[in-house]
Amino acid sequence: MVERIAQHRHCQNCDKAIPYKDRYCDDKCEDEYKTKMQTKKRQLMFFYALMAMVFILAMSLVFLGG
Repeated sequence: MVERIAQHRHCQNCDKAIPYKDRYCDDKCEDEYKTKMQTKKRQLMFFYALMAMVFILAMSLVFLGG
């Protein structure tokens, strides 16, 4: 016979099974996840800024005949 598993989801940080209404298993996991996401966002913004500078440099070299 097939055993049924109650409705649940997994913690976004540690992947532990939790009740369906929650997103994180505890406050510590929520803080860790938010810190991790802020770091990733900061890295992505740095990457975008760097790519914009490279693009501007390349366009200026093309148009100024470098």
